[in-house]
Amino acid sequence: MFIAIIWINHHYLMRLVAAPTLRLIWINFAHLFMVSFLPFATAWVARTQLGSSPVALYAALFVCIDIAYNIFEREVLARTETAHVSARVRRVARRRSLVVLAIFTTATLVAFVAPRVGFALICSALILHVRPDLTNR
Repeated sequence: MFIAIIWINHHYLMRLVAAPTLRLIWINFAHLFMVSFLPFATAWVARTQLGSSPVALYAALFVCIDIAYNIFEREVLARTETAHVSARVRRVARRRSLVVLAIFTTATLVAFVAPRVGFALICSALILHVRPDLTNR
């Protein structure tokens, strides 16, 4: 499901870019590099059946992935004309990004004492990215 969320959000953002810059390509690479660690963290979480340290690491990895995504999103929106994305949509995207980052950070801390709650927080944060909403309506 997470790969689908990444793909959908990446597609929505990249359609706003006329010509990707080298900076945008490197930011995208950093984001995808962080994502490449997910199979290892997922396997550890599964092997330990939601052990506290693996879930905390999993959540911390999502913090890193989300920071990279936020930078990617900000770079794309900074290069996008306001005709394509309104100020209101930009504000909503920024607020959503901050809320998701706060949830992942909270999940990292909570996972040490309540790993199932931490894992539930991770899942709830991902749901907020299911629909990018980066178009003017």
